[in-house]
Amino acid sequence: MNNINISNPFVILFVAGTLLSFFVNQILDFINFLSRKKTSGVFPKELENIPSAAVFDREKLKKISDYENVKYFFSIPQAVVSVALTLFLALSGFYPWLLNKCLFNGIPSGFIQTFISAFLFFFLASIPELIISVPFSLYSEFKIEKQFGFSKMTLKLWLLDQVKGFIVSMIFTAILLFAMIGVMSAFPKFWWIFLAAVMFLFSLVMQVLYPLVIAPVFNKFSPLEDGELKTRLENLLAKTGFKSSGVFLMDASKRSGHSNAYFGGMGKSKRIVLFDTLVSQLTPQEIEAVLGHELGHYKLKHIVKRFVLSVPFVVLLMYLLFFCSTHISIYTGFGFGFCEGAIVPPSLQFVGLFLSSMVWSELSFLITPVTNFMSRKDEYQADNFSKEITKNPDALVSGLIKLNSENLSELIPSKIYAFWNYSHPTLLERIKNLTLKS
Repeated sequence: MNNINISNPFVILFVAGTLLSFFVNQILDFINFLSRKKTSGVFPKELENIPSAAVFDREKLKKISDYENVKYFFSIPQAVVSVALTLFLALSGFYPWLLNKCLFNGIPSGFIQTFISAFLFFFLASIPELIISVPFSLYSEFKIEKQFGFSKMTLKLWLLDQVKGFIVSMIFTAILLFAMIGVMSAFPKFWWIFLAAVMFLFSLVMQVLYPLVIAPVFNKFSPLEDGELKTRLENLLAKTGFKSSGVFLMDASKRSGHSNAYFGGMGKSKRIVLFDTLVSQLTPQEIEAVLGHELGHYKLKHIVKRFVLSVPFVVLLMYLLFFCSTHISIYTGFGFGFCEGAIVPPSLQFVGLFLSSMVWSELSFLITPVTNFMSRKDEYQADNFSKEITKNPDALVSGLIKLNSENLSELIPSKIYAFWNYSHPTLLERIKNLTLKS
């Protein structure tokens, strides 16, 4: 190790968080695997009186189990390699070495020089993980997803998506870094407050830009054609008072057999997007019910509430990043030797921001159960909204069953696994909620 202080509190937090996250997730995955072995091929009694549940025949149940098992066994070496790489990069002296390569004439003295050094550092720091992820991504896409009939991807299209994704990622990384360096330079003692504001502003701008600029880079969007489905959806939108730029069909089938629907944008850029796979798999009544669920999130202001609730957490996180970035210990702990005495050069605090983000991101999995619990409550409320607005809970039930079947989603996951990892209630839980007598 290159001057790494393994007794440093930040290094201890990082290593502990990385290993704890790894082992907790592996234990939960193993528990779910054991649970799946017991329930494999079992037709849930909750579905016995639901006609549409007939899709879950013995062959389908076996296919779901096989799909989940293949993904599970594939995830183990992927997780091992990922955690090994994470620890190696942080504890081998790679990042101090990389920083030296990104600094032209010692410590940057101006805004532009600092920005260029920061961009190069963040860009090059992401390369090892990108390289390691490629073989896993290829195997997942062209072996597992094709084996189970999902992937329609060609190698050419996959490579094109990777290049596009990387370019888009680098553009927005550059924009954020530019803003970050500017804020840190202008407000050296209070940049955490202004950086929190930048992050909120950035998230709002992304809401507007994503459907108009980013999504069309990867997919084609066409207005939904006239017909029963369009009429039903337009009537539903009018009933709920939802104004948008229209309902669009996305060519998801070009890449995958998985299906979904979502809202995108804000203000005049708001649009409803239906995967073409969804339209081919569900009836107009079922799609109407699914859209009713999505409208529920809008009408019940779930997105706004989540945004408001996130404010104190983001501000607190920015303060923690500020505290760590101005604390000499985090630099010396990870082998950076550019600090003189107890002074961290302001133009190099972006390194501290990188290191502190690295530390806290490894601990963020601890709040996953809390955020998922809150998300599941919202999903129940959105289901209830759809039930009330469409007056057709059976359509949502059959739609959810079809989506579960077509996507080979697990029917009976382990309760502790679902509690920790599921942002949505399980299919059986949602059906139980929807079939309750009002």
